Amino acid sequence: MITAPAPATSTTAHNSATTHVYCCTPDRALCGHDVSNDPEVYGPTDNDCIVCLDLEDQDCPDCDEETA
Repeated sequence: MITAPAPATSTTAHNSATTHVYCCTPDRALCGHDVSNDPEVYGPTDNDCIVCLDLEDQDCPDCDEETA
């Protein structure tokens, strides 16, 4: 079980990379976005998902662990 979030990038329709955060389910970002085919990147980027960033400070809905 991963208790700290690990970001993964995904390409959006606008062809720009958005960094998402996941916790215990590495195929699904905290915002619900499917990141199963996206490469992992570490650290903040210029295009962080604002929904993931908001949810990062709350308990994970799947494992109830704090994600930050």
